[in-house]
Amino acid sequence: MIGKAGTALRALRRPPLASDCHGATAVEFSLISFPFLALLGVIFEAGFVFLSQQTLDIAVDRASRLLRTGEFQDTADGSAPSERLRRLMCGSRVVFFRCDDMRLDVTRAGSFSGSQIPPAYDSTKKDFVVSFGTRFECPEGDDVVAVRAAVPILRPFSFLNVDGQAMAGRRQLLTATAIFRAEPYSGKSCT
Repeated sequence: MIGKAGTALRALRRPPLASDCHGATAVEFSLISFPFLALLGVIFEAGFVFLSQQTLDIAVDRASRLLRTGEFQDTADGSAPSERLRRLMCGSRVVFFRCDDMRLDVTRAGSFSGSQIPPAYDSTKKDFVVSFGTRFECPEGDDVVAVRAAVPILRPFSFLNVDGQAMAGRRQLLTATAIFRAEPYSGKSCT
């Protein structure tokens, strides 16, 4: 009898919620799951942005090599040079952006000091500069050539704007630029 009374007294002294552990795992999971899933999303997006930028850099490098050596001009087929260069940049390789959305400017100058790189991003409108992507000046031998490509990519976690080129529709503008002197070839046309 004393054993039952002692157990009853101990039960009265202890609040029932303090000893009840049912559901603690569910509460802990709900407290941890949102920050964990948000962190996973941010890591995924950072990796996607990095791979997209790397892919764009490689595509601009590939285009620059074709223009620098005159190989691009040698394979002219009568189509629009900017469209042909865009096709060669994307080609059959894996890209992490839509090639149809990419804008491309190719300008040439006589010297590096005279080379002007057109801006791609308008910070007031948060969009492309209207004139960007409209210039394609076919390089000639010994010209200083500037190739600039810009493409928007989707950013689900757009509050993580790292470079200040956020666009409408939760997108971000990626840009890549290459400036080089063309080899001394002569008489080649891009069309």
